Amino acid sequence: MGTSETNQSLTRRNLLRLGIGAAGTLLTPARAATAAQPTAVPATSPGVGGPKRGGVLKIARSPRITNFNAFYMTRGHFAFMRALYNTPLRLDDRLEPQPEIASSWQFSPDGTRMILRLRQDVKFHTGRDLTSEDIKFSLEFAKLPETSASMLSAFDLIKDIKVPEKYTAELYFDKPNPLIFDTLDLLFIYDKSVVDNIARVDAGSGPFRVDKYIPPDEVYMTRFAAYWDKGRPYADEYHLKSIPDAAALALNFEAQAVDAVWAPTFKDAARLKGQKGIVATDGPGAQGMCCVAVRPEAGPLSDKKVRQAINYAIDRERCARVILENLVTPTCLMWPRGSLAYFADLEGKYSYNPEKAKALLAEAGHPNGFKTSIMLSRAINPVLYGFGQILQADLAKLGIEARIEDVESTLYTRRILGGQYEMAVHNYGRANRDPGTTLMGDQVWRTRKEGGKLVPDFPDFGNWRDEAARTMETQRRQALYRKIQEWILEESFVMPIAGNVSYWLYRDHVRDLKFTRESSPWADVVWLDS
Repeated sequence: MGTSETNQSLTRRNLLRLGIGAAGTLLTPARAATAAQPTAVPATSPGVGGPKRGGVLKIARSPRITNFNAFYMTRGHFAFMRALYNTPLRLDDRLEPQPEIASSWQFSPDGTRMILRLRQDVKFHTGRDLTSEDIKFSLEFAKLPETSASMLSAFDLIKDIKVPEKYTAELYFDKPNPLIFDTLDLLFIYDKSVVDNIARVDAGSGPFRVDKYIPPDEVYMTRFAAYWDKGRPYADEYHLKSIPDAAALALNFEAQAVDAVWAPTFKDAARLKGQKGIVATDGPGAQGMCCVAVRPEAGPLSDKKVRQAINYAIDRERCARVILENLVTPTCLMWPRGSLAYFADLEGKYSYNPEKAKALLAEAGHPNGFKTSIMLSRAINPVLYGFGQILQADLAKLGIEARIEDVESTLYTRRILGGQYEMAVHNYGRANRDPGTTLMGDQVWRTRKEGGKLVPDFPDFGNWRDEAARTMETQRRQALYRKIQEWILEESFVMPIAGNVSYWLYRDHVRDLKFTRESSPWADVVWLDS
């Protein structure tokens, strides 16, 4: 590309060094701390030979499939994302980018343009060649609000895309974009010729293709014979089954009707963990955070002191002990340990303190409490229902009578987005990625100007969030995230309880079962030793 481009190696350190010209500072990787959370999944056992080909991998989980849109990051879709779809690049366990459909990439000296060079041997499951036009189509598709509401803001940081050559795509940003590797790791590439039928068939180029779909509970996938990564995948077939009943999910696993289960109850995970022939892992750790969301305009909840009282009233230790079987550490902070935006000195800011909660309620003019409601959806995440029951009991000690509304998943999402609730037990995602991806990639953090219904009207929040997503200076980013964390603790409209961790249980004949940051299996590398 002449002298206008600079070749970069495959580490995010080099991207951050692009900030030197603008900031005059040598920068370290923005996500070195976040990457400290390993997947904890064992590699091939000692004495066992290399990967074997063949076999059928059977996975069960409770959530159901809505369609085959991987951008719709509902829990029911995580298990198929990396079986059916490829992305331009993938992040490894250290959150460093590795080539996938893009064999290499370059940045302009000012960091506002990224050139992707694509592999030339990739085919979709329909037989179509994958080209740069498909990257362009997929980005535009991802930017549709109805397609990927959970990542819309992060995709919008890519201001333009051009396709000067069949296997070259150019991405343009207003400013250097430290979130770009996260974004491209989630930019699933779609075959536009079949995307209109995505309710029934996949539109991917991944290691497996949909062979049969029995909605909404069963998907049968077979190895894609023309997969570009020759020799992969190792399994012949990849089966997904939805078993909504938690007891039946565990029973199927114990009876060896399935090889692996995702997100069993914590009680079952604790019971089966350590048993002979069973591997238990939390995968990538806290994928998001379970929290209490409070709509700031809802009657007495409009008073900051009332919200702070509720924050002090949450018995997080009890939540971790009773609901999470002590498999997850409670927290009042927005990001998990290891994140660039985790500040240990702020941990415990809202330790369980009912007396302080009562005093704050009295100061706010509600010494005898009031009536409110707690919306949740057991269908989306049963853990949240347990948290809701404990929260209800904790609030009752303050005289706050909170009625639980357990609504179906579609209605829950609609009401959260529309601000149609008083309190809600919720979870937000991507907390184990770059902190900027958390804030730019979840609708919880959208400002009023952006159509959000939860964040109080406070311009500095949006300014801090956007600057942190666009500056390459790690120290400046960290300072901005601290401001955001301190403000959210003060306003108490989002009250984290614990990391949103989804355990995996699988038989030890399943080898090299590894996961993305969303706990989606890397379907191309797993193999069966049986």
